[in-house]
Amino acid sequence: MGQGFAEAPLALFTTLAPMGACAFIALLIAQMKGAFAEGGSTRINRAVWLPLVVVLVGFCGAASHTLTPAHGIYAFTGLGRSPLTNEIAVGGLFVVVALVFCVLSARGKMGDGARRGWLVALSVLAVAFSAFCGLAYMVETIPSWDTPFTVVQMLGYGLLGGSALGLLTLEVAHTPSLEGLARPLGVVAAIGFVLALVGFGGQIGLCQTISNVWGTAASLVPAIWGLFAVLAVCAVAGVVFGAMALKRGNVALAVVACVVVAVGVFFARIGFYGLQMSIAL
Repeated sequence: MGQGFAEAPLALFTTLAPMGACAFIALLIAQMKGAFAEGGSTRINRAVWLPLVVVLVGFCGAASHTLTPAHGIYAFTGLGRSPLTNEIAVGGLFVVVALVFCVLSARGKMGDGARRGWLVALSVLAVAFSAFCGLAYMVETIPSWDTPFTVVQMLGYGLLGGSALGLLTLEVAHTPSLEGLARPLGVVAAIGFVLALVGFGGQIGLCQTISNVWGTAASLVPAIWGLFAVLAVCAVAGVVFGAMALKRGNVALAVVACVVVAVGVFFARIGFYGLQMSIAL
């Protein structure tokens, strides 16, 4: 557990950055459902800065890690070979594209067709970025991380958190006719919910089979199933609060949904880092 909290900056990054990135998927759904019409376009065009700010806050956590000399040298070398470098490159590309989109949107330089194209591109990049956030930890020398469950859980966290943050963005913009978004946003949240629990639970189960002379990888975090329970409870609560916010058009409930989901994912990430067991041990 101590090792997990030692990596709190990275836990913050892998919680907030995919969450902010995947919020653009919710905005794409809103665009396709016509939520940018009916006089709400100007407000939404300004509100799209919110998920980008969340991504950037996440990157601040990553920066505090990679700017450490012991870590930084590995973060910016080996593009195409290093999973960590690939993660940063894809994330950087997403930020650039999202920044251009937000600037053009805020200036009112975005037509309906162009907006849809940009949001499709951002949604694809968001999924790719979330996947690369998981791939960065699939290291052969750390078998407790080197599993597809690592990627699965990151995709789940991004989709689950992104649906909540996307809803908050739309609520902040006072988007009309949000009721029509309930089913598609619910589907995205449900997929994220399943992937998050399957990914984290599958990794914990696998770690019970990986051991050294001191015990299993799962024993490195005695409370690991408790952290899984925290994730599950927070995910359920986030979905419930999100549904209530969608039904009532309540910004405060949408904020609670985002915070609850982020807290659950953060503690799951702390548990993930605590499960680090290398083959050398």
